[in-house]
Amino acid sequence: MGNVIQYSKFVLIIIFISLFIILLYTRLRSSGEVVDPIPIHTEQMTSKQNSYFSTYLDEIKKTRLVCGELCNTTRKGTPGIFFDKITATINCEALFKNEYVDSSHGLAHAPRKIPSILLNDYTMNGKMKVHMAYFNQQYLGSTARTPIWTKSLLEEYVALAKKGKLFGTYGIPETNALRDGLQHAPGVKGGRVLVIGSEKPWVEACLIEIGAKSIVTLEYGRIKSEHEQITTMVPSEYRRKFLDNTLGLFDAVVSFSSIEHSGLGRYGDALNPWGDLIVVARAWCVTKTNGSLVLGVLYDINNDYITFNAHRCYGRKRYPYLTTNWNQHYLGKGHQRVHVFTK
Repeated sequence: MGNVIQYSKFVLIIIFISLFIILLYTRLRSSGEVVDPIPIHTEQMTSKQNSYFSTYLDEIKKTRLVCGELCNTTRKGTPGIFFDKITATINCEALFKNEYVDSSHGLAHAPRKIPSILLNDYTMNGKMKVHMAYFNQQYLGSTARTPIWTKSLLEEYVALAKKGKLFGTYGIPETNALRDGLQHAPGVKGGRVLVIGSEKPWVEACLIEIGAKSIVTLEYGRIKSEHEQITTMVPSEYRRKFLDNTLGLFDAVVSFSSIEHSGLGRYGDALNPWGDLIVVARAWCVTKTNGSLVLGVLYDINNDYITFNAHRCYGRKRYPYLTTNWNQHYLGKGHQRVHVFTK
């Protein structure tokens, strides 16, 4: 009889514990605090990212081979006006044939960390410090944030630029720093100009103000321009037109706060430790002799670093490789310091 009573107590305890667990789980579900799926999701994401790096590692290796001397960041330079000057033999056709340079990383979320196998390539064998800041702004292959550039919008921007009051994307002082740089850039006035990276047409407005004849804007997202002096293209069109000889050459190339993001995955682009170097080398390929490059990127001559996956900051260590084969011409102003180079 005693055993039966003990057994009954044990059963009641089990039932009580079970009911308590059910009630607790129900309350957590109603409050939205159940977190069981998160570790599973994280494992799935990690697995997918590992699969991505494994799948595309061969493509990254091929890119390094195609890049050749350009991507060898151990080469020595010669003293330049602002920093060392680096030269290299560049195979323009091979750089444009490489589709990986313009491809998407294909992940649901941008990578948060530099894959360990690529760390030395991203940091120039440890010469660049690494900081962390995460952005997931999938953009490549989609519509631009300002998808239609109306003529009235451009006219408004041009009028503000003439008054020195165009805010642009980074504030009036940065816009005016670019305007100052354009004044020192051969080929801009009356020329055909390529703009690399432009979510809204403030750079184009500055070019129209100074007297550029025609402008071609290269951007990740598709843009429709209603201004007769501006046409647009996405990376796949840029590559195709170069390879079929319909792109033509440019008198000048302008880029402001764009190239430092290349190859970091932030905007949906494939991971590429030399993405920034290749973008500028391609620009060199499509620029006429005696033409110019107007470049605005984060700049600190004594402190090169990479904030993954946000951006790079250039100084005496990486800037020489970024501007391989370009001649140093003018040092301008701004937080994203404007430099002018010539070919």
